Amino acid sequence: MAGPIIRILAIDDDPGDVELLRRALEEVPGLDFEFVHACCFEAAQPQLARPEIDVIFLDYQLGAETGADVLRVLRSAGDLRAVVALTGRGDESTAAMLMRCGADDYLPKAQLDPPTLRRAIENARAQHARRRFEAKNRQLLEDLQVAKTALEAKNRRLAELYDTAHEFVDHVSHEFRTPLTVIKEFASIMHDELAGPVNPEQREYLEIIGRRTDDLSVLVDDMLDISKLEAGILGISRSECRLIDVVERVRSMLERRAAGCAVALSIVVPDDLPPVFCDPEKTGRIILNLVVNGLKFCGEPGLVRLEARSRPERSEVVVSVTDNGRGIPPEGLDALFRRFQQLDCDARTGIKGFGLGLSIAKELVQLNLGDICVESTCGKGSTFSFSVPTADRPSLVRRYLERAGSFRNGARFVSLLVLDAQGAPDDETIAGLELVIQHQVRRSDLLLRRGGSGWVLLAPTKDGDVQALVQRLGAALAEISQHRFQALPGVDIRSLGSWPIGGDCSGLLARCSEALSETSVAHA
Repeated sequence: MAGPIIRILAIDDDPGDVELLRRALEEVPGLDFEFVHACCFEAAQPQLARPEIDVIFLDYQLGAETGADVLRVLRSAGDLRAVVALTGRGDESTAAMLMRCGADDYLPKAQLDPPTLRRAIENARAQHARRRFEAKNRQLLEDLQVAKTALEAKNRRLAELYDTAHEFVDHVSHEFRTPLTVIKEFASIMHDELAGPVNPEQREYLEIIGRRTDDLSVLVDDMLDISKLEAGILGISRSECRLIDVVERVRSMLERRAAGCAVALSIVVPDDLPPVFCDPEKTGRIILNLVVNGLKFCGEPGLVRLEARSRPERSEVVVSVTDNGRGIPPEGLDALFRRFQQLDCDARTGIKGFGLGLSIAKELVQLNLGDICVESTCGKGSTFSFSVPTADRPSLVRRYLERAGSFRNGARFVSLLVLDAQGAPDDETIAGLELVIQHQVRRSDLLLRRGGSGWVLLAPTKDGDVQALVQRLGAALAEISQHRFQALPGVDIRSLGSWPIGGDCSGLLARCSEALSETSVAHA
């Protein structure tokens, strides 16, 4: 037992027994110890106050008190040190009682031989180490519970503040819309000389007012969109459309903003691109955000190019916005699409945004089942590109399944449902019915048209059970139909099964292909 010195305290009212114990300890090979003695518990108090005492040999009979009484006091006070109980009697009931009171070992005084003492000391010290470890674990658990309670309280408070901030942003954003619209309309009336003639200088001022109003409108839209994205309530209405039509919807706004910034804007979008499958309004917003970003950071003279090209090998169309600005250093590329992040670059426009435009563009691209990236060379400029899937149904479904694992709703399965309108409704009724269904599907769902009056729905589910989804769709259709002058036809909803996300999707693709037949993609 060679090692550090062990400090031993003997509490025994018989000096002869104490001397026998000390001599027996001296005969234990390799045991280095310091030995102190107290005749009773009260006399032992100064020694017990010393934390360096390692092992206590405690006699059972101490006059008016017993070793069991001393053990109870020690343990109730939180003293975890090793205690070996000694007694002149060797009965098992006394040994059991002392062990229940907290003794680590029990020795009759007649058995104080070196091997027995060695074993008793080793066992008692091992029990002491175990108690200390358990006590430390209990304290850690208590500290963790206290920290957990405090953290939960702080999280609740943060959630309250977060909700309050969202409500404030939504309220302020909506309140901004009306005065901005009024300012823009009256500035337009004056610019068009509907309220009387204006001179060239006044016309220039009115154009500045119009451009700055557009800038503020974009900021308001950004705040509203980011709030809806955070809440998961930003709707998505994907459909088969032509990219050239999407660009034409925003062309006049892009050209007006480019003219206001004195930047040459080039738009090259071929008319023969394959049809794409996306939300046209969201895609237009992406294009607007990327072009506005290019206008803000292009060089002198400013040049921004918007172009689109087909990438048939991936069943997608790629839209690119290139500027001739200062470029972005490599270390700044990762931060570009983070919310409220802006690089230290000089902007041509006078209004600084919130660092939301590119972040929103990225999330909208992902909602459209696409990807976004940036390439930049310092001193030459940057190119932002995003992809839009084509309306090829097999590749569209595969693309959707590849992204199913990234949905933020904890889904583990993708369920396949078929919706068929009852009877033979006309096109106008089908359009109204489709609009109702669109409003009920989530942004993580994929809705495709089948035949003239049916749909196929791919929906992520947590456990593969679609009953709740079927009930929600049925209830929504029934409620809306009750409030229409002309009731909507009934809709039969059937589940074709559920498949685990990330597993073999060949069965799902085959069933989906059968359900879709050979009709064209409609709305989602």
